[in-house]
Amino acid sequence: MALVWRIIMGTFIETERLLLRRWNENDAENLYKYACDPDVGPIAGWPAHQSIDESRDVIRNVLNGKEAYAICLKEDGRAIGAIELKLNGHTDLTDRDDECEMGFWLGKPFWGQGIMPEAVKEMLRHAFEDLEMSKVWIGYYEGNTRSKRVQEKCGFRYQYRSENVDVPLMHEKRTGHVSLMTRMEWTTARSLEHFGNNDRRIPYYKLMLEQNLDDIKEMDLPPEYHYENYKPGDREVWITIERSAKEFAGREEGEAAWLKYFAGHEKELESRMFFVADSFGRKLATASAYYDIYTGDDGETGWLHWVAVHSDAQGLGLSKPLITHVLACMKKLGYKKAVIPTQTNTWLACKLYLDLGFVPMKENAEQNRAGWNIIKTLTNHPALGGFDLEYLDQYLQTITDEGED
Repeated sequence: MALVWRIIMGTFIETERLLLRRWNENDAENLYKYACDPDVGPIAGWPAHQSIDESRDVIRNVLNGKEAYAICLKEDGRAIGAIELKLNGHTDLTDRDDECEMGFWLGKPFWGQGIMPEAVKEMLRHAFEDLEMSKVWIGYYEGNTRSKRVQEKCGFRYQYRSENVDVPLMHEKRTGHVSLMTRMEWTTARSLEHFGNNDRRIPYYKLMLEQNLDDIKEMDLPPEYHYENYKPGDREVWITIERSAKEFAGREEGEAAWLKYFAGHEKELESRMFFVADSFGRKLATASAYYDIYTGDDGETGWLHWVAVHSDAQGLGLSKPLITHVLACMKKLGYKKAVIPTQTNTWLACKLYLDLGFVPMKENAEQNRAGWNIIKTLTNHPALGGFDLEYLDQYLQTITDEGED
């Protein structure tokens, strides 16, 4: 099949299930079949097609860009959607030749099957590897939650909101949202796909980080999310989120942690434990502004405890705003410094803390230097300039070899 389509359609981009190929006028009937649906085009900024002739005209004059592709299933090669990298001169999001804007849509019968994320991820590879782009921009109009979720799932980072954006094909103005992915972000994500958070193959070391609270700047949550303080009955929600984030192997372990850290302090949690909820009220992430349970509250050093995002909401940009919100609340409680305990197995969380300005505590860095070498190798974070890469380089190769057996 691949050879046949290469001969008929020319060079194409291939994924496990999809062919991304050039449009041609023979696609007009299939294009109309999906583009005539009023649930597809208008939310993306273009009116539903009214005829096959109109769809043919769109193929000739709109879907003719240098990097415009029909999304096709391998099984029959028929177009079911579109994806494009809009190059300089064809986008208002950038004026650089090494940057582009991605746009996409998919026929309604194929929603919810993971097809769009599969196509987007391959186009990102094409943009960064084949076209040598440094940045890929992307946008969606207010209310297009499906596009928003695809962008978040594929790793785009939210940048800004614009009001009164002209939508010429719909003869109206809308609110627009713009996100971005850089080549460095894409490369880092690709190179670390082999290891997940809470990865038990990585040697365990306890790590401690700290940060002064003087200059905390709170980050905004993505649209459609908000904070809620702990209230009676949230214990089960907390355990569910922590379990989903793999902090606990089972419910009993979660119950034991709650009893150890919070039992008898529930009233205190109303100003110390926070949740991120969506527009439906579902709590998806949690973190607490607490203290060392062994030495007690000294009023000076607060502990950022039990940061977790439900697996369904990971990659949606909730972690950093949540952490900065908790740190800001910690500062309001009178603390001067924040400390967070973590470990090498949760290296992605450790990278997150480093991104937010936390640094290794001096005594911990000296005692567990091998552990910080592991974090340096996995993240190559600039805050870890004094640590070595060699230790985990050899170990990573061992893990890779074992994983291939």
